[in-house]
Amino acid sequence: MERMITIGQHAVDIEIFTEPFACDIVQCKGACCTIPGCFGAPLEQEEIAAIERVLPRVLPMLSDAARAVIATHGIAEQTPSGQWVTTTVDGRECVFAIVRDGIARCALHRAWERGESDFPKPLSCHLFPVRQTTSGALVYERYSECHAAQQLGKRRGQTVYGAVRQALERAFGAEWIAEADAVSMSITGAEERCRNSS
Repeated sequence: MERMITIGQHAVDIEIFTEPFACDIVQCKGACCTIPGCFGAPLEQEEIAAIERVLPRVLPMLSDAARAVIATHGIAEQTPSGQWVTTTVDGRECVFAIVRDGIARCALHRAWERGESDFPKPLSCHLFPVRQTTSGALVYERYSECHAAQQLGKRRGQTVYGAVRQALERAFGAEWIAEADAVSMSITGAEERCRNSS
C-alpha cells in the first residue's frame, strides 16, 4: 500500500516525490496514448465541451479510422461506472492519437502547441503517470511501458513530481503547488542527507 502524505485537501502518494520519471517518447513510442483496453482517457464533464469546441481544428490531423469513430460514436463515452472517457479505435488507441514514424502523440496537444487551441489535453493525460482516485487521492501508477521513462528520470535526476508539476498546478492552483514544492524539497533534502551519511 502506498505511503501517503497530505497536501491541501488531497492525500498524495509519497512515491510521486521519490521515484524517477522523465518521458522518453522515442523509446516508449507514445504508449500512454495506445494502451490496450476497453476505454480511453478519463474526462471531466467540462473537458468534453472544451474538446468539442476545438474539434474542427483537430479533426484534419486524425486518421480516417479515428474520424469514423468520432462520426459514429462521438468523442466521449461513459463507462459502466459513469466515468466519461475518450472513445478509442478498436479498443486500443485514443481517437486523438496521431501516429507519425511509429510514435503516437496527442492531436489535442499538437493543436495547443501550434496556438490553434486553448485546450492542451485532458487533465488525466497531463497528469500521467499520476492518477487521481475517486476519493481524490493522487497515486503514482507504474506501467511496464514506462520503464524507459524511469531510467531517463534516474539519469536526469527528475522525479515523477518534476514530470507532472505543470499538470498539478493546472489542476490545483498556485497555493497547492507551493506547498507541494516545499514537500518535494524536504523529501529530496532528506534523501540527500541519507546518502551523504551512508
